[in-house]
Amino acid sequence: MAEAGADEARWRDAVAGVLKGASFEDRLTSPLPGGARLQPIYARMAGALPIPGRPPAAPWTVVQRADHPDIVSANAQLLEDLEGGANGITLVSAQSPFARGFGLSINGADSLDGLLAGVVRNAIEIRLDAGPQTLQVARWLSEIEGGTVHYGYDPIGQLATTGILPTGWPSTASVLGNHRQGGTVLTADSRAFHEAGATPGLELASVLSSALSYLRVLEATGLRLEEARHCIGFTVAADQDVFTTIAKLRALRLLWLEIEEACGLASNPIHIHTETAWRMLSRRDPATNMLRNGLAAAAAGLGGADSVAILPHTAANGLADAHARRVARNCQHVLISEANLHRIADPAAGSGGLEAMTQALREAGWAQFQAIERQGGIINVIQSDWLQEEIERLRQPVGTIIGANKYALAEESIVSVLRPAPADAVSPAAPALSRGRDAVPFESVPGGAA
Repeated sequence: MAEAGADEARWRDAVAGVLKGASFEDRLTSPLPGGARLQPIYARMAGALPIPGRPPAAPWTVVQRADHPDIVSANAQLLEDLEGGANGITLVSAQSPFARGFGLSINGADSLDGLLAGVVRNAIEIRLDAGPQTLQVARWLSEIEGGTVHYGYDPIGQLATTGILPTGWPSTASVLGNHRQGGTVLTADSRAFHEAGATPGLELASVLSSALSYLRVLEATGLRLEEARHCIGFTVAADQDVFTTIAKLRALRLLWLEIEEACGLASNPIHIHTETAWRMLSRRDPATNMLRNGLAAAAAGLGGADSVAILPHTAANGLADAHARRVARNCQHVLISEANLHRIADPAAGSGGLEAMTQALREAGWAQFQAIERQGGIINVIQSDWLQEEIERLRQPVGTIIGANKYALAEESIVSVLRPAPADAVSPAAPALSRGRDAVPFESVPGGAA
């Protein structure tokens, strides 16, 4: 006679026998934000619906960064990227807080013409990552016809990374908002918060408060709320923790739905751009970064990102060469063209574990968002140093980094880059957040031990 089907009670009895008195909670569960625990198994969540995001079965946009300081070389790289299947580019100005010692030298419309020579603009998506130079670059770019442009203006991000809030930024936001080119205008960018070590919940809270600040400013400068909300996009760091990255993107969409509802707006999917996390890259054994990037990009795609940019695996070592850029492109092509990860709308919908993680992050993000708003909003908590203190209070110890603090190579081979990276920046003066990579403490120590 066939044995009766397994159920959770029988499974737990079997597990108890294997644990031999050890704690089930300690051995088989892990903490989630808000005090909940992630269980080892879940039943499927009945009735769960996909969270609206990227159009069903539509692949995300494969984005490559243009950050070579020489315009002619940058143009050659871009043409190679587009020939190799990229359909989006990010123009990273030398003035961007994420240029990391490199970046485009854009000094007028002529330099943009040279950079985009041979590029069919109306066939690709263009993103700006130009920091304080955003308005200038946007004006020069408007002289060249065609294409969807995401301006990427993020004055709060400039405050978080440099300690300086741009003077007159609401006026700049208004000008850009009235001259947008099909894409978003302001971006609520989580990268600075992620690089500072924020927990996923605090990262969500910070980016949510940033986006709400932008919505308020655009409305105050005369844009109707319905128009203003289409001006705002999100940029999110995706890291190697696949389930957390998926849940973080899903939670962000749900949290913004709550903001829209509070504003009396009908729900409308937000535009989410993701970039693989700088914080997770290691200079030691950089080949392991290919694996981290693959996991992060897969998580971003499965989480519903509209576009994904992979930092080349040698980015922490210096300016990436053609090989590293090709690996970054082809990683995404494998995920789309071979693994077909884009073909299911919100594949996490109904997964008991991922739904639980999404809900935990949603609750943690909302609670910390309310804490930020009670203190006057994201600008106030950065300027008062509260946010940095909260990051430090919640910071988790660095775990295993393969190739850096575990299984490190006895001798490192020479890494091929076009130009070596500058030394990692020292902690900036407050109120700028202290950002960095997790592997830094292990990179100058033989064997990777700190």
